[in-house]
Amino acid sequence: MEKKIKKSNIRKNIVELLQHRESNIEGPKYVNRHRQFSHDLIRRLGIEYELRGHEGPVNCLQWTPDGSLLVSGSDDTEVMIWDPMKHKRVQTLLTNHIGKIFSVKFLGTNNSIIVTAANDKKVNVQSIQGDRLLDCTCHKSVVRSLASSPMDPTVFWSAGDDGRIMQYDLREPHECDSDNANVLIAYLVITEIKCIAVNPTKPHYLAVGVNDNFVRVYDRRRLKTYPLSKISDHQFAYNPKSGLNEINKYAQYYAPGHLALNNIIGKYETNYIAFNSAGSEMLVNIAGEAGEQIYLFDVNRERQISEIQIPNLRNSRRKLEGNKCECTLDTYDNCYFPNNYDLKKPIKIPTELCTCFYMRRAFHLYKRKWIGDLYGAARDYLSVIEKWPKETKAFIGLIKCLVALGWAREAKLWYEHFCEIMPEFAYHEQAKKIYSGLESPEKRTIEIPNRSKFPFASVTAFEIENEKRLSARDYELRFMGHCNRNTHRMEANFLGEDGNFICGGSSDGIIFLWERKTQSIVNALIGDEHPVNCLQPHPNTCLLASSGKNSVVKLWSPMAEDGTGNIHMAKNLEAAVRLNQQLLLVNPVERLSPSDDYNICICVSS
Repeated sequence: MEKKIKKSNIRKNIVELLQHRESNIEGPKYVNRHRQFSHDLIRRLGIEYELRGHEGPVNCLQWTPDGSLLVSGSDDTEVMIWDPMKHKRVQTLLTNHIGKIFSVKFLGTNNSIIVTAANDKKVNVQSIQGDRLLDCTCHKSVVRSLASSPMDPTVFWSAGDDGRIMQYDLREPHECDSDNANVLIAYLVITEIKCIAVNPTKPHYLAVGVNDNFVRVYDRRRLKTYPLSKISDHQFAYNPKSGLNEINKYAQYYAPGHLALNNIIGKYETNYIAFNSAGSEMLVNIAGEAGEQIYLFDVNRERQISEIQIPNLRNSRRKLEGNKCECTLDTYDNCYFPNNYDLKKPIKIPTELCTCFYMRRAFHLYKRKWIGDLYGAARDYLSVIEKWPKETKAFIGLIKCLVALGWAREAKLWYEHFCEIMPEFAYHEQAKKIYSGLESPEKRTIEIPNRSKFPFASVTAFEIENEKRLSARDYELRFMGHCNRNTHRMEANFLGEDGNFICGGSSDGIIFLWERKTQSIVNALIGDEHPVNCLQPHPNTCLLASSGKNSVVKLWSPMAEDGTGNIHMAKNLEAAVRLNQQLLLVNPVERLSPSDDYNICICVSS
């Protein structure tokens, strides 16, 4: 049935889609999956209601699985439970926290338990009725993140700036002492864990984001918990089952290739991770002293960061594949390119991304040169080479990108490879010009912590860390336009069960919404005067909850079709996007000039 619907382009016609729902047994499921967040509904999003009650910034939000309740945690140390459909507060829970609440989760088979984590180093668990179930002080620093498993409603994990991940099971007693066996992972003292996430369909996989640009996904089946007495401030990712300081051999690393290969560890941090409903894709938001973008990784695809470094003879010599456009590669005029900043103008999203789409986008990225653009252009040229190996412009474009990145060794390898498969190019004037700018430096290595500073860590641990970083998997898609720097948490999430759209907050107070396939901005909403840190989509309907530095929780739903009443759509989006990209390059201690002192300036503060 799904094939039949797609072929007839039903997804764009709601009337015909509803007719299919009535006449096909799988129709209701298909409608729910594909119409929860549609292009038209996202274009009409506006503020439905503002939930008021907190007396401080709202730092975290969480829906129940059925979407009937929403819970929020705030600087005021209170937890509030809301009925979003009735626009009212159901309950206020007082906690034992004496600091800002940074994470909150529903637990239990009927969502009757609330767990919170805060900057007072505590993890609290209580029932909705207010009964205290757990008050944990095992962490030695700020507790940033909580994660739970949809398969086991009594188990959850906490992570914090002390580099520890603690595991809890509410069916077992918990005592905060040195002999309590509930530490799952402990990193180096210099490692701060910023976020954790559990794969919803394979909950034995735990994704960890720390103060670098690598995401580590661990297989918990290979690990076991151990007592606090077994760790110290000097142990490097210790777990007794895997051997002293060698736990990372059970992790798969993920990182954007240009960050992993450019030896800039320490400037970035991963401050939010989210999986799609199928558990097949992972969304990662990277921030730090130098801001970055949002990246989507395919957890099932082994796209190595080294893929772009060494030419693949097999891919380059195979027969022509892919969809060729009717336009010429000289103009690309008939090809769609996601560069539309007029939100009132409809975007035509192609059913398939053709070769010319990648060529045109690569050309624009190379010319624009925003953060990550050169590597993105190189990736697009590589995609063309793999699908259309006879297109010589893709080889030339890739070599130019590598030269601009400063990767002379890789550029020379591709140049030699291109001359091998197309000998006539070596005598071309353009080839001589390219070759004259090539150098041959030593092979690049990825930066890891200096072992001389940590003599207590085993040699094997550093060997494993280096090997894992070199074999990290690269991203599939990149979403940009927002600003995320010097923030401890800025969420980015999949919209809907099929995840065809992406939402992300920004330091300028704008909520960005992207179409997944082309990574184009389909809507941008003025969410706050300050950074929008939390964005949680409703699990079943087109409803979005947001919060930030203000004390209100905003609910976003589709407004009238004629656009009346929706005053929150961002104006002059192109200028906002360009300013955001400039801010990513500004020194954190600098401010913009008064004429530019839009609320976007908040992105240079913590």
